[in-house]
Parts: sequence; C-alpha cells; structure tokens
Amino acid sequence: MYSFVIGECLVKICSDEKLGRVLVATRDIQEGEIVLKESPLVHGPAQIVGPTCVGCFKPLEENKYLECERCGWPVCKRSCQDQRGHRAECELTVARGSKVSIQHFYVPHPLYQCLLPLRCLLLAESDPARWKALMRLQSHDEERRGSEQWRTDRRGVAQLIPRFFKCDNRWQEDDILQAIGIIQVNGHEVPLTEPASVAIYSVASMLEHSCRPNLAKSFSDQGEIILWAPVAIAEGTRLSISYTDVLWTTAHRRAHLLQTKLFDCACDRCLDPTEFGTFFSALRCSGFRNSDQSSQMCKGYLLPCDMSVQGSEGGSDDDWVCGRCHAKQPGTAVAQILERARIDIQAMQKQREDHCVKYLRHYAKWLTPNHQYMVEAKMALSQAIGGSGRPEHIRKLPYGKLTNKIKACQELIALFEKLCPAESRAFGVTRFELHAALAELGRRSMESNSRSSAPAAVPLLQESLLNANECARMLTHEPSVLLESQICAQAKMNAETLGRLLAGCERE
Repeated sequence: MYSFVIGECLVKICSDEKLGRVLVATRDIQEGEIVLKESPLVHGPAQIVGPTCVGCFKPLEENKYLECERCGWPVCKRSCQDQRGHRAECELTVARGSKVSIQHFYVPHPLYQCLLPLRCLLLAESDPARWKALMRLQSHDEERRGSEQWRTDRRGVAQLIPRFFKCDNRWQEDDILQAIGIIQVNGHEVPLTEPASVAIYSVASMLEHSCRPNLAKSFSDQGEIILWAPVAIAEGTRLSISYTDVLWTTAHRRAHLLQTKLFDCACDRCLDPTEFGTFFSALRCSGFRNSDQSSQMCKGYLLPCDMSVQGSEGGSDDDWVCGRCHAKQPGTAVAQILERARIDIQAMQKQREDHCVKYLRHYAKWLTPNHQYMVEAKMALSQAIGGSGRPEHIRKLPYGKLTNKIKACQELIALFEKLCPAESRAFGVTRFELHAALAELGRRSMESNSRSSAPAAVPLLQESLLNANECARMLTHEPSVLLESQICAQAKMNAETLGRLLAGCERE
C-alpha cells in the first residue's frame, strides 16, 4: 500500500483481495473537484475501423488523404506523420522494405487491428518507463485463452504482425496476445473523433468498476482523461468509474462486462433487483394479463426469479415473478416483449416528437416508467419538444407541450439522482432542456398583461438559472469537439443573462 498526490487530492492505492489495486480517497473530495488528469500511456485507432489518420485518428476518405513520406501509412495532413505516437511503427514499417499501401476505404481494414497492439509492443524500446507501467495492467490472458475472440485475435493480429512487418523473431505470439488483452481490458474510448480512438492510462486503470460510480469521465482536447466528482465523496471511499453504459439494464450491463472485461459484476446496483427502487430493468405485471382480467390488473413489477440470470436478459427458460401478486411469467414471453421494444426504439426517429410519444404510450403497458427503453424515449422526447432548447422553436410551443417538456426533464433528473448521479452528460443535457423550458415559461409570465405576473415569473427564472448553472457544471470538462461542450457554453451565456434579469426584478 502506498499513497501519492493527484492535484490537490490525496489518493491512496490499496490492494483488494478480489479486485486487486483500487484507489481510495484519503480526504473529503468536494463536489466538482478534479481527482485525476492523466495523459495516455499509448493511444491509437480502434481495432475494427476503416482507414484513419495515424497521427490524429480522424477518418479518411479515398482520394482525400496523404501518405507518410517515409512509410506510407495514411495521414490527413503532413504534420500528422511527425506525431510522436507514429514514430516507432514508422521505423518498423520502413525496415520491412516496402511502404504500407491502403487501397480500401469503406470497410474495416485488417492492418488497423494491428496498429494499437503494435504501439504497445514498441514501447519496450521507444519508452521503457511507459512500457513498464503498461505491463503492470491486467490482460486476463488465462480467461481469454481459447475463446472465440482470442482465436480471432490470434489469427488476425498475433500471426499477421510478424508476417506483414517481417519481424518473425521480434515478439512471441503470447507477447502480442498479452498486449491485445491489455487493450481490451483497460482501453478507454476517446470520443474526439468519429469513430472514437482508444487510449490506455496508467493510474486510471486502477479505478474499480461500479454501475453507480462516484466519478465522471471526460477527456481534454489533447486526449487526457479527466476524472472528477459530480457529487461530494467522503474520505475513505473507494473511487469508481463505469466500464459500461449506466443507462443500460442490468442484463445488458452484465453481459457487456462479461464479454469485454471478463468479469461478473457484483456491485451494489447489480445486486439490488430494484436498482435503488427505480425498477430500471423491470416489466409491468399487468402487461401480461388477458383483457378479460382487467378487473384484476396488478400494479406490481416483474423481475427474474433468479437474479443470476440477469446477464442474459432473463433467459428463455427462467421465470420472472411479480413482487406484488407473485404471479410468474415465462422468460420466453419477457424476452419477446423486450426484443420488440428494443427493435422499435432503434427504429424510432428520435428527433420526431410524435414518434417518441407513440412509443411511450404503446410500451407503457409492458415496461415500467423508468425502464431503459422508456428512459431512452423520454430523453429523446425532452429534446424533440422545442428543438433541443432553441429559442426560435421553443417560443412557438403551446403551453401544454412546454409543460410536457418540463415534466419529462424533471422525471429524468429524479431518476438520474437515484440511479447514476455521476452520469454527467445525460444530467447536463437534461438540465439544459429543463432550463430552456422554465426560462420560456418565465418569459411568458413576465410578458403577460397581468400586474401580478412578474413576481410569479421570478421562481421560474430562479429555477431556470439553477438548471443552467448545473448544466454548465456537469458539462464543463467536455472536449470542444463534442456537442455537449457547445451546450455548456450556451448554458453559461444564458445563466449570465438570467442573472442580470433576476437582478433587475429584485430592484423593482
């Protein structure tokens, strides 16, 4: 066990018998405080990707790219061939005696599967300190060995690298497979390009997973990872991030973690079938009743009888049981409903208010109000009503639609506070939508002819200001290339305007 300082926050690395190394706060961490800002050990394009620039990872189009003058790897501009991350592989490619020649630009290219593992391996010579830090990370070699993914990696990467780069004796096959395992277990998607690149960090890799984490994850424009506390964290608390999407059901989260990170999640949220009373993964009992049973409609919720099957969305042979009437429903029936709901939410035009409303009304019969798919539709609805807070659109909204937007946002925020208080992006965007709707209600109140209307507008404007400030706080660390950064900037400007308006109201 040893301690070190990150910024102004003293953090201690501890050893856990089950999890290995974990990070623990050795003092109270304040709301909004940055806990860690770290540059990557290694950074590269995703493995399954079409040709991208090897310097900045931007996607490339046929006939709209350059080649590195030395090795032939494609770049988007001449300066990208001189990026530090490209140097070692450039030298290796030159040594093979012929340049790389990329011919196909519209499908994932097999050579790109090799690039990030190659960058990991080349660190041993180009940067021994980073190589040593990389080798401390878990690869789960034994768990991966023999799996379908392991066999694919062996054929497509571990055997291709020595053959293509003509370096048969440079690395053992197991060394390459270990590098691939480190990437898959510890890699972070960096959303500065589309598709995202992948980076591996040293200290950030020690953070344990939780489906209700206490840290939010963002990135700087330079690819640094930024981990910060959306809510206060008490001294002695273990620090966590989520390795999966916290707005997925327990079944989806656990299946994803098992497939990609090779562990069964047993965090507090996964062990609570109600997910802190939100019933985010549950179904309505009444949705499975026949129409002739309408007089006996149950208001209870269905959950798997055996919570260990949550990783398979209930499974075809596993019953689900109602917590109120104790009636059981076969897993096959549950799976059919969930599959239809999934297909329909994917097909739904999320920018269309009428499509969102139709989905919510239709699936309210089967899904709980807080189910993943209902939440996804409600988030889309909150942005579709009034055109994502654009003044020219929101001013045209009828009063009823404006209040519907406010209600949807308030319900989402109440859910996020219980389920995922560190989910800063969803929180921030929803706060912005709520701020815009409340500001419009306040504006209408102030412009009404009634003399008593102006005082009534003040609480609306105050709540709007609170949400604008919360939006800015939640999105303040988002990189400039993301829409969330633009929303943050707009929220800050709107907050200044609201502050001046409220100051004027107080003087009156």
